[in-house]
Amino acid sequence: MFGPALRRTRPFLRVNSLWLVLVLTLPAAPAVFASDLDSFNPATTDPSKFRIAVRHSERLAVPQGGARVKILMTDRQTGQVLREKEVLLKKAVQPNRLESVLSERRTDEQVSVYRIPEQEVAELRALQAKYLSLPQTRKDNMAGSLTIDVAGCKLDPEDNGRMLISTYLKTSEFQDYVPLEMDFDLRNVPDTGKTGRRDPVQPCQAMN
Repeated sequence: MFGPALRRTRPFLRVNSLWLVLVLTLPAAPAVFASDLDSFNPATTDPSKFRIAVRHSERLAVPQGGARVKILMTDRQTGQVLREKEVLLKKAVQPNRLESVLSERRTDEQVSVYRIPEQEVAELRALQAKYLSLPQTRKDNMAGSLTIDVAGCKLDPEDNGRMLISTYLKTSEFQDYVPLEMDFDLRNVPDTGKTGRRDPVQPCQAMN
């Protein structure tokens, strides 16, 4: 939850999950990557207000521990990992300001919201303070990424339909939820070679 401001997102294909990487801006990042995410600064954002909303089919579930955030800071010149931290997100009991997410929901979809657990908030604030105290020359030599990983499993083992999932980000900088990836099919993975195309979405009981 520290580092330069974010610029863009991109989805990665990985078995069972939608892996979204929010790429921290470089000093010479082209303006073409500017988006609503520009106002999000991991170095100053309030970790207690960090939310991820997941919109998905009722036939799909996000298992326990299936939503997480990974922070990675590296030396820009050598690529050496300076700091790495993974946070398992907790399902929010009373989500708010979901109007825009709910307005896009289909009749067969549900929305779940995840937050940073309270016990992790203090540590993330300490990381932010440590980063902000560094000399500017040191900051300029650091690169980083904030990865959001949302796993999904199918409730019916025989279900072979599309498994669409959409994710949204809400932070202290945003008045509303900002879309990250819309209607990504969890089955959209590369062929597996000799065995042909297989179903990457596992039944929920297989993931328990």
